[in-house]
Amino acid sequence: MTPPLRRRWPWFLLIGSLAVNMLAGGFVVAHALRPPPPPPGPEQAFGHFVERASERMSVEDAALLRQALEGARPLFVRMQAARGDFMARMRTELIATPFDAERMLAMLSGNRVSDDALRMEIEARLVETMKRLSPQGRLVFAESLRP
Repeated sequence: MTPPLRRRWPWFLLIGSLAVNMLAGGFVVAHALRPPPPPPGPEQAFGHFVERASERMSVEDAALLRQALEGARPLFVRMQAARGDFMARMRTELIATPFDAERMLAMLSGNRVSDDALRMEIEARLVETMKRLSPQGRLVFAESLRP
Protein backbone atom coordinates (compact mmCIF):
# COMPACT_ATOMS: atom_id res chain seq x y z
CA MET A 1 0.00 0.00 0.00
CA THR A 2 1.31 3.39 -0.96
CA PRO A 3 1.25 6.23 1.52
CA PRO A 4 -1.49 8.79 0.91
CA LEU A 5 -0.37 11.76 -1.13
CA ARG A 6 -0.14 14.89 0.88
CA ARG A 7 -1.20 17.97 -0.86
CA ARG A 8 1.41 20.58 -0.60
CA TRP A 9 0.18 24.09 -0.14
CA PRO A 10 1.09 25.88 -3.31
CA TRP A 11 3.89 28.34 -2.60
CA PHE A 12 2.58 30.89 -5.05
CA LEU A 13 -0.59 31.25 -2.94
CA LEU A 14 1.48 31.91 0.18
CA ILE A 15 3.58 34.52 -1.58
CA GLY A 16 0.49 36.10 -3.14
CA SER A 17 -1.24 36.27 0.24
CA LEU A 18 1.83 37.87 1.79
CA ALA A 19 1.98 40.45 -1.01
CA VAL A 20 -1.70 41.36 -0.63
CA ASN A 21 -1.33 41.69 3.15
CA MET A 22 1.73 43.91 2.74
CA LEU A 23 -0.08 46.08 0.20
CA ALA A 24 -3.09 46.46 2.51
CA GLY A 25 -0.78 47.29 5.43
CA GLY A 26 0.96 49.90 3.29
CA PHE A 27 -2.36 51.58 2.51
CA VAL A 28 -3.28 51.62 6.22
CA VAL A 29 0.08 53.11 7.23
CA ALA A 30 0.01 55.68 4.40
CA HIS A 31 -3.51 56.73 5.40
CA ALA A 32 -2.51 57.04 9.07
CA LEU A 33 0.56 59.16 8.25
CA ARG A 34 -1.19 61.45 5.76
CA PRO A 35 -1.25 65.04 6.98
CA PRO A 36 -4.64 66.44 7.93
CA PRO A 37 -6.44 68.55 5.34
CA PRO A 38 -5.82 72.27 5.58
CA PRO A 39 -8.23 74.20 7.74
CA PRO A 40 -11.11 75.85 5.95
CA GLY A 41 -10.66 79.39 4.76
CA PRO A 42 -12.37 82.26 6.54
CA GLU A 43 -15.36 82.18 4.20
CA GLN A 44 -16.06 78.48 4.82
CA ALA A 45 -15.51 78.81 8.57
CA PHE A 46 -17.81 81.83 8.81
CA GLY A 47 -20.39 80.17 6.56
CA HIS A 48 -20.38 77.14 8.84
CA PHE A 49 -20.81 79.41 11.85
CA VAL A 50 -23.72 81.26 10.20
CA GLU A 51 -25.47 77.98 9.38
CA ARG A 52 -25.12 76.70 12.95
CA ALA A 53 -26.36 79.99 14.43
CA SER A 54 -29.21 80.27 11.90
CA GLU A 55 -30.67 76.94 12.99
CA ARG A 56 -31.63 78.47 16.35
CA MET A 57 -32.75 81.90 15.09
CA SER A 58 -36.09 83.13 13.89
CA VAL A 59 -36.70 82.88 10.16
CA GLU A 60 -36.26 86.66 9.74
CA ASP A 61 -32.99 86.81 11.68
CA ALA A 62 -31.60 83.75 9.91
CA ALA A 63 -32.45 85.26 6.51
CA LEU A 64 -30.81 88.55 7.53
CA LEU A 65 -27.66 86.74 8.66
CA ARG A 66 -27.46 84.68 5.47
CA GLN A 67 -27.99 87.82 3.39
CA ALA A 68 -25.12 89.50 5.26
CA LEU A 69 -22.89 86.51 4.53
CA GLU A 70 -23.73 86.67 0.82
CA GLY A 71 -22.96 90.39 0.81
CA ALA A 72 -19.60 89.75 2.49
CA ARG A 73 -18.39 87.19 -0.06
CA PRO A 74 -16.50 89.82 -2.11
CA LEU A 75 -14.64 90.77 1.08
CA PHE A 76 -13.55 87.17 1.57
CA VAL A 77 -12.38 87.02 -2.04
CA ARG A 78 -10.38 90.22 -1.53
CA MET A 79 -8.93 88.78 1.69
CA GLN A 80 -7.78 85.60 -0.07
CA ALA A 81 -6.31 87.58 -2.98
CA ALA A 82 -4.49 89.94 -0.61
CA ARG A 83 -3.05 86.99 1.31
CA GLY A 84 -1.78 85.37 -1.90
CA ASP A 85 -0.32 88.65 -3.12
CA PHE A 86 1.38 89.26 0.22
CA MET A 87 2.95 85.79 0.27
CA ALA A 88 4.32 86.28 -3.25
CA ARG A 89 5.80 89.68 -2.32
CA MET A 90 7.23 88.22 0.91
CA ARG A 91 8.97 85.42 -1.02
CA THR A 92 10.39 87.98 -3.44
CA GLU A 93 11.73 90.09 -0.59
CA LEU A 94 13.22 87.13 1.25
CA ILE A 95 15.21 85.86 -1.73
CA ALA A 96 16.27 89.29 -3.01
CA THR A 97 20.01 89.82 -3.23
CA PRO A 98 21.05 91.88 -1.44
CA PHE A 99 18.40 91.70 1.25
CA ASP A 100 16.85 95.13 1.86
CA ALA A 101 15.44 95.32 5.40
CA GLU A 102 13.97 98.79 4.87
CA ARG A 103 12.06 97.69 1.77
CA MET A 104 10.72 94.65 3.64
CA LEU A 105 9.61 96.81 6.57
CA ALA A 106 7.83 99.15 4.13
CA MET A 107 6.11 96.18 2.50
CA LEU A 108 4.99 94.84 5.90
CA SER A 109 3.76 98.28 6.92
CA GLY A 110 1.78 98.66 3.68
CA ASN A 111 0.27 95.22 4.20
CA ARG A 112 -0.78 96.15 7.72
CA VAL A 113 -2.53 99.29 6.42
CA SER A 114 -4.47 97.35 3.77
CA ASP A 115 -5.32 94.60 6.31
CA ASP A 116 -6.62 97.21 8.74
CA ALA A 117 -8.77 98.83 6.04
CA LEU A 118 -10.28 95.46 5.10
CA ARG A 119 -10.81 94.54 8.75
CA MET A 120 -12.56 97.87 9.38
CA GLU A 121 -14.87 97.21 6.43
CA ILE A 122 -15.72 93.74 7.76
CA GLU A 123 -16.31 95.11 11.25
CA ALA A 124 -18.60 97.86 9.90
CA ARG A 125 -20.67 95.24 8.06
CA LEU A 126 -20.83 93.11 11.20
CA VAL A 127 -22.05 96.03 13.32
CA GLU A 128 -24.62 96.97 10.68
CA THR A 129 -25.92 93.39 10.60
CA MET A 130 -26.07 93.18 14.39
CA LYS A 131 -28.08 96.44 14.48
CA ARG A 132 -30.67 94.86 12.18
CA LEU A 133 -30.98 91.58 14.14
CA SER A 134 -33.58 91.26 16.85
CA PRO A 135 -32.37 91.14 20.47
CA GLN A 136 -33.12 87.40 20.48
CA GLY A 137 -31.10 86.97 17.25
CA ARG A 138 -28.14 88.81 18.78
CA LEU A 139 -28.40 86.60 21.85
CA VAL A 140 -28.32 83.45 19.71
CA PHE A 141 -25.39 84.89 17.74
CA ALA A 142 -23.54 85.65 21.00
CA GLU A 143 -24.21 82.18 22.38
CA SER A 144 -22.88 80.68 19.14
CA LEU A 145 -19.48 82.32 19.64
CA ARG A 146 -17.01 79.88 21.08
CA PRO A 147 -14.18 81.09 23.32
